[in-house]
Amino acid sequence: MDKKISVKWLVAIVCLFTVAAICITTMFFCFFVVPKREGTLYWHNQKLLEIKELVDNYYIGEISDQMISDGIASGYVYGLNDAYSGYVTANDAEANLDALLGYNTGIGVQVSAHPDNNTIYVLDVHKDSPAQKGGIKSSDEIVKLDGQGVAEMGYSAAVNYIKSRPLGNILKVTVNRKGELMDFSVELTTFLSQSVFYKMIGDKAYIQITSFNEASVDQFVEAVDAAEKDNAKGIIFDLRGNGGGTLTSVYHILDYLIPEGLAIEVKYKNEADCQTYLSDANDVDLPMVVLTDENTASASELFTQGLKDYEKAVSIGRKTFGKGVVQRTFTLSDGSLVKFTVAKYYTANGTCLDGIGVEPDYPVEWTEDELRYRLINGIEADKDFIKACAYLDGQLS
Repeated sequence: MDKKISVKWLVAIVCLFTVAAICITTMFFCFFVVPKREGTLYWHNQKLLEIKELVDNYYIGEISDQMISDGIASGYVYGLNDAYSGYVTANDAEANLDALLGYNTGIGVQVSAHPDNNTIYVLDVHKDSPAQKGGIKSSDEIVKLDGQGVAEMGYSAAVNYIKSRPLGNILKVTVNRKGELMDFSVELTTFLSQSVFYKMIGDKAYIQITSFNEASVDQFVEAVDAAEKDNAKGIIFDLRGNGGGTLTSVYHILDYLIPEGLAIEVKYKNEADCQTYLSDANDVDLPMVVLTDENTASASELFTQGLKDYEKAVSIGRKTFGKGVVQRTFTLSDGSLVKFTVAKYYTANGTCLDGIGVEPDYPVEWTEDELRYRLINGIEADKDFIKACAYLDGQLS
């Protein structure tokens, strides 16, 4: 009887040790063998741990854990080799998200470097912006900021100086207005950016769209409605230099112009996430022209080709950039942001513009010298605009 019990216990103990050995082997394999392959979190962490040990032993400078954390995140996104990806720190996240909604900080002007003296030339002033409230007008040449000469600072440094001023600060701006120096005090605040600018030039509506954000939609509808009320013979959309924006905003803007049908198709990594955007039966029945250049990209190309697919417009100018992919911005647990490419978009005729761009129906050649002065000389002397007017007048076929 005792011998039988001993044998049973012996078998039980052997089984227990066998199971334990299998479990330990499996755990070892999972945690120490498999994760060593490239691309795993363990594989990435091993290199970081090696660097950290070297830094701990030899580095003599001060260490900021936050900067290291941000640097690691930025490096990981950079390693995707995605030209449109990026990492935004928690400190800068609010401004980044505000821009998507159409909010901005600064004084609210569209500017360009003056080709003759590198000062700031004001192309347009945003509606209800600090600049407009302060008295600054389009065609003003900003020559001093807080008493410092813009030409001496340099154009880029001067623009960055404006952007870096804290909210609530009063910026002293000296402008040259038709030969007269004038001083203005401008309070730096947050304001709703104007991304759509409208005016009638003769019997044609000129609508410039500088970017696509959620605030652009209402501004666009207001501009097109104004063109119809002003009995415009046609509309000229200027998208030169427009690098794109949000997919939803360009969809709503495109939907306002084109008839019922497919507007945009977006294909994601997972087929279940793919989206189809349809336009309603309402459209705008006016001849249209889109002005493009090599900096017309992404949502701007979608807008241009979308109108062409429905034969609502022709394009004039130069070939566009060729970006047909969609990025998504994710908010991380610490408030920072990460953005990377998640989809490709296709126009109504099934074209993905990535790496292709939109060829103009009527190309226009510019010399380098002409391009330098294009913005300063004004829209009515613009070669693309003049050709667009000729098309609307029926002089081009």
